[in-house]
Amino acid sequence: MKNHLNAAMGFFDPGTSLQQLVNTLINNSLPAAAHNKTKVMNDVGQGVVILHDDSNVITILHELLDTVVQNSHFGEIHITAERYSGVVIIEIQERNNYNGYALAYSIGSIEPDAALVGGHISMKGQQQKVATISFSFPDNLLAA
Repeated sequence: MKNHLNAAMGFFDPGTSLQQLVNTLINNSLPAAAHNKTKVMNDVGQGVVILHDDSNVITILHELLDTVVQNSHFGEIHITAERYSGVVIIEIQERNNYNGYALAYSIGSIEPDAALVGGHISMKGQQQKVATISFSFPDNLLAA
C-alpha cells in the first residue's frame, strides 16, 4: 500500500505544505467520492509545512480519508489541521454521517498504525449526523 501510494503521489519534498498533501489525497479519493456522491473540502491552512517525507503518516492520512469517503453516502467531508504544543491534530469531519458504526469500526482498525508513529486516532459523534475523526501526531515532522 505504501509503495503504491508513494508512487501515485510522489514523495513530498521538504517544504511541502500539509494543505498540498491533503489536496493530493483528496484528488486520489475523487473517484470514490463521486461514486458515493460525496463532497470533500480541504480547509487546512497553508501554515503547516512538512519537514521530511514520512510515508507512515502520509499512509495513515490516506487510509483515514479513504475510509471516511468509502463509508459516506451523499456526504460532506471537511478536513482541517491545527498545531498545538508539540502536536498536530488533523480532523476529518463527515457532516452527513451515513453509517457511524461501520465508520467507527474501520477507523479503529487504523489506530494501531497511528500508534506506531506516536500518534492517536479518535472519533466522536458516531451515532450523530456529524462525525469527527481526529488524528494527532508529534509535530517533529512539521515546521511552522
